[in-house]
Amino acid sequence: MKDKRTGITSKAKIVFRSLQYRNYRLFFSGQSISLIGTWMQRIALPWLVYHMTGSAFLLGVVGFAGQIPTFLLAPFAGVLTDRWSRYKVLLVTQILSMIQAGVLAWLSIAGLLDIWHIV
Repeated sequence: MKDKRTGITSKAKIVFRSLQYRNYRLFFSGQSISLIGTWMQRIALPWLVYHMTGSAFLLGVVGFAGQIPTFLLAPFAGVLTDRWSRYKVLLVTQILSMIQAGVLAWLSIAGLLDIWHIV
């Protein structure tokens, strides 16, 4: 059923109800932009490795090595976020991700990027 005032169905109101809160909108939009960048990087890095080397083996190594930090740090991440401010943890991790992406971009543009930088 549509709301006579807004023309929006009641299901759509329920789905987007959380967007009425400013802080959630900021979090949602920031995380959306961050995740788009993360997935672009996850697609581009293996492609770049294959383009640089032509080696399917190194392509697999980069894919595997990209998961190692998750395997090693995930058990401790929950404890950290419980003990520290979630806001500060999120801010620090996003800043570190931005720095890492910026350094890789700079190395690539400058022509200094080597395989060990990516792995």
